[in-house]
Amino acid sequence: MKTLSVDDGLYGAMEAAAARDGRSVQELITEAIGVWLEDASLDDADYALIELARAEANEQGGVEFEAFFDSLPGTRD
Repeated sequence: MKTLSVDDGLYGAMEAAAARDGRSVQELITEAIGVWLEDASLDDADYALIELARAEANEQGGVEFEAFFDSLPGTRD
């Protein structure tokens, strides 16, 4: 078990949401942290895929989109 500090207003909102759902604040927080961690791991996986695609594009002579759009006529400052 760990202890953390939460802003009073945020805690009040969590209490209201938990009561509305018939759950405890602890259940609500545990679920929220779990969802956040899942999202973070998806972000890591997405980042790895983006880097892989970037490396493949570079191998094939591709350019970053900023450089491509900057090279188009009428797009430079």
